[in-house]
Amino acid sequence: MRHLHYRPANNFKRTVAYLIDVVPIQMALYVISMSVFDVSPMADPIASTYDRTASLMANSMIGFGTLGIWLLYCIVAELSPMRGTFGKKAMGIAVRSTTGSRMTLGQVLGRNAAKILSALPCYLGFFVAFFTHGNRAWHDSLSKTAVTDRR
Repeated sequence: MRHLHYRPANNFKRTVAYLIDVVPIQMALYVISMSVFDVSPMADPIASTYDRTASLMANSMIGFGTLGIWLLYCIVAELSPMRGTFGKKAMGIAVRSTTGSRMTLGQVLGRNAAKILSALPCYLGFFVAFFTHGNRAWHDSLSKTAVTDRR
């Protein structure tokens, strides 16, 4: 296996790309959840009109919905010629295989499934990218991919 020389994307770019991708999803789900559950997920629990169950359902829909939509979006975007999401493109970064070849379907699916593992222990698997060689998160290492500057 040949060694690929690439310039890892800096973590500021990765973080901003993530926010560009996730914030619109969360905002849309927030609006939808207010319509479906007739309660703001940010409702004041002390207010007399507070419905704890509806608020919990709304927050769950936002959290799990954001994760599901984001993962599907990432899979489609990483398989595309863009090699990453709109946020990554806007920040001038892309996801690549560490072997230098195009990412396989298995790598993309594995990378995005592993994001759940990266998120479980308080997002530790994402934060390790700030301290590892090549700025690689757990899901990057497990799938043999890297987020790099575009060339």
